Amino acid sequence: MLRYRCLTAITILVFLTLSGCAVFRDTPQTDAYNRFAIRAAQAQLWNEAIFRWKQVINIDPDDSKAHNNLGVAYEAVGNMDAALTAYQRAAELEPENKYYRLNYRRCRIHLRRSGADSKDTLQMEEDEFLSPEE
Repeated sequence: MLRYRCLTAITILVFLTLSGCAVFRDTPQTDAYNRFAIRAAQAQLWNEAIFRWKQVINIDPDDSKAHNNLGVAYEAVGNMDAALTAYQRAAELEPENKYYRLNYRRCRIHLRRSGADSKDTLQMEEDEFLSPEE
């Protein structure tokens, strides 16, 4: 009986710990992953940087900076479709950030020029992120 209670207590403790991880952002962990990813990118270790920024996004899906940096890394390895998706998400999360919009637009233009994207889709999505002043 004592063993059953101990096992139940441990199970409840593990469950509460894991559920807490899902609810709260692990800022020190995302900061560590981000710092590591930046060092990896500076050393041209793009696959490692991609891996680390994906980890940041898994912890905090609304981290616009990680999405933008992931786009840069994908672009560096030549995965333009994934770069576009990452830039688009960064621009959606922070539409007032001109750098994210610029990266997104530049990547779309690159894809269009390479023949991988249609002009109509480009114009429609650019209009979505451009403010009237631009």
